[in-house]
Amino acid sequence: MTAQHFLLTAIMLLALALSSGCASTAGQPPVSSGASKAATPVLTCFGVLPVQISAAEDRALSADEEKQLMAGATVVDALLHDALKDNSKARFINADQASGLQSPEAVVKLEASREVAQSAGCNAILETSVSRFVEREGGPYGVQQPAAVTLNYRLYEVDNGLVLCHGHFEEEQQSVMENLFSIGKAGRRGMTWLTAEELARDGLLNQLQQCTYITK
Repeated sequence: MTAQHFLLTAIMLLALALSSGCASTAGQPPVSSGASKAATPVLTCFGVLPVQISAAEDRALSADEEKQLMAGATVVDALLHDALKDNSKARFINADQASGLQSPEAVVKLEASREVAQSAGCNAILETSVSRFVEREGGPYGVQQPAAVTLNYRLYEVDNGLVLCHGHFEEEQQSVMENLFSIGKAGRRGMTWLTAEELARDGLLNQLQQCTYITK
């Protein structure tokens, strides 16, 4: 083994050790997506809104961008249904029922939210939005364009608007050589380039698993 190869191997092993150390704390909800430390409400169940698209307020989406995000919202909505299908507290809200609610970036309309939640017999609402959804160009072992996904979720109690959990996932997949600190994640994913759907599934599940109101 040459000195160069030995050095590269040592760097990769160090990166793996560091990433493993970080992963060991994943079961502890971080500040960005953990439950609020305020008085804990009793959650009867939560209404799950259809996934929405989100865009920066300072610019309008082009037709292609909007089409891309709409496709992404459909994909993430299916992933959300699959992730929560066996959750006894989840109640799925259809688009007609949710039409009176605003986008996730705006101030919560508690009265409308309360009506939607109560129609499902619940006292909380789960909102999810997609603001980036770029499909992989290439195959699992070589790409011209890697997949990229940005999504957010928020679970809030409708009586007073208390946010119980919220999370943000944003990633454009990189090769291990581009980012040695991703070697642990890459190993878990099978060392391949993911599709946007696969990347979204990984990010969504990771975020939802950090919310004890959803997992317990």
